Amino acid sequence: MKTPEDRLDIGREVLAGLLDELRVGHTANSKINIRWLKQHLQRFSDAWDQRFPGFPKITVPCSSSLGECLTAARDKHLKRIIVGLLQAKRPEQRRGTVVNPACVFGRHARHLAVQLKSFQVIGTDINPRFNNLYECSPIGRSPSNYKFIKDDIFDPKLKTEPTAVVFFGACGSVSDGAIDYGITHNAQYLAFRTCCHDNIGGNTKIERKFTVINWAFRFKNYVYSRKREKRTGEYFSDKYSKEQYPRSNAARALSDSNEFSETSSKSVDSDICRAIIDMDRYLYLVEKGYEVWFQGDLFVARKIVNTSFSVGNLGDLHNGCAAD
Repeated sequence: MKTPEDRLDIGREVLAGLLDELRVGHTANSKINIRWLKQHLQRFSDAWDQRFPGFPKITVPCSSSLGECLTAARDKHLKRIIVGLLQAKRPEQRRGTVVNPACVFGRHARHLAVQLKSFQVIGTDINPRFNNLYECSPIGRSPSNYKFIKDDIFDPKLKTEPTAVVFFGACGSVSDGAIDYGITHNAQYLAFRTCCHDNIGGNTKIERKFTVINWAFRFKNYVYSRKREKRTGEYFSDKYSKEQYPRSNAARALSDSNEFSETSSKSVDSDICRAIIDMDRYLYLVEKGYEVWFQGDLFVARKIVNTSFSVGNLGDLHNGCAAD
């Protein structure tokens, strides 16, 4: 079994390889670039498939119109994993709280509540309008163990110590706020799908391409920019400004905020750019004491207890280990 230091080294090696692809311009989703991406991430894909079989394989990039349409299949797979992890606990431990930050309509949180009847499932979002709308629909009836709480993931007031923090496509830095919520509140599990990598660090600039997905994301960012001007707090926070990226100590030894901003602007049409941003999140979770599995845009992380290590000059590392 590899040591935590070995696993961090693997993550650093993979991120360095992905950054090399970026620096020589191998960011387009050509067949050869996608083949290189798979080679870089093969160890993580193998570890995921061994631990969580049944990943819905797709033959198109995630950063394509069809790939975006297939997120529902990946979310379904992720929910099966969450339910399986919590139901596999000893009977006396099959209780607690599952928090779904940035839940929007609360649809996924309600699905989990139906399957995890002994857990309290809480959906949170800065705007309750969508949850209330779904509640009023014929299919939106809430199970008794589900509740919604209005909360801002960038400044959360909910103090519950959850068993699991889950989210499904939190936009850009909202994902990072939700990750930090789970870490700060000592969540045993984090399970999530990342989304809108172009919006990390407050970025709304996108490298223009003549694709449907590029046009759609540029329109989305026009709307986000207007919201940002009004300071509604829905998508951006100074806590997650450009200067806060990369987030992991390991990635900061390899890159800087300017390169990550460039990466985010190219990520709409590039799986390699998305993978660079997500590898930084992977390393960040490892440094914070989590065992992490990573596949595509899906993450599962489990907190490791009573494990300590230090790695060279990486600074303030915490307990943890990475994926096999």
